[in-house]
Amino acid sequence: MENPRLVPTLPFVAGVAVQRYLPAEEGLLAARDEGCTHWYVDASLPSDTPNTWSAERIRDVAARADECGLRPIIHGNFRAPLASEMPEVRQGVAEYLRSEIRLAAALGAEALVLHGGAHVEPRPTRSDREAALERLFAMLRDIIPEAEDHGVAVWLENLSHYPRYRPFSYVFTRPDDYVSAISAVPDIRFIVDVGHAHVNQSIAIQVIRDHYASISALSLSNNDGSADDHLALEHGTLSMDELATTINETGWTGIVAFETRDADARAGLDYLARRWTNAVTA
Repeated sequence: MENPRLVPTLPFVAGVAVQRYLPAEEGLLAARDEGCTHWYVDASLPSDTPNTWSAERIRDVAARADECGLRPIIHGNFRAPLASEMPEVRQGVAEYLRSEIRLAAALGAEALVLHGGAHVEPRPTRSDREAALERLFAMLRDIIPEAEDHGVAVWLENLSHYPRYRPFSYVFTRPDDYVSAISAVPDIRFIVDVGHAHVNQSIAIQVIRDHYASISALSLSNNDGSADDHLALEHGTLSMDELATTINETGWTGIVAFETRDADARAGLDYLARRWTNAVTA
């Protein structure tokens, strides 16, 4: 099956990924049809958790990906509580992450995307948040070298910021969290989810401008600032013109992933190209 590959006409696009929230086999075909270079295998889906992957399934998906000229990005299960305050839970999480690493290695993935998970505390104080971050970074300091030993790159993804009326808070959501991450794990790499970064705050532009050298990929979608709705790039309050200008001014390059539920990767790339033209000719 030949992949009608998107020709990256944008100088900062090193690859194009798509997340369709489908089982790996179906997601691969969707990515092929949209002309992408990568697709998401989502370990958060019941169909794609590491324990669902037999050796036969791994061989079959890897062969199909090679035939289509596609490479997976393993989207780790965002529910895994990497920052739990319970040592027994963290030990179990570490073992689970090793299963994601093995899956990523077996499929020849571009990277394994990890998240901080949730910290259960109805009214988290600053010290609570900082302690949760340190537990996350301690986990990453242990896990990243193991992943590298398997030939797997790890990207840390930010989650949405929900400051009120919830009995938990996501870990790794704020601008200062990036500064702390780089201090704790100097060689860390990020995938910045610009939709997450726009929920109840507006930090995507600042994060890209401040930390572009540590960013391997951008996950693109839009929303109105109240929830992570995965809207098409033109449907929301995050300025894509400002995003394109920031990319142009910083010289960032990397993989662009589309998590838009109401537009495919081709439409997203076309829209982004128009914003890029505005940025470089302004």
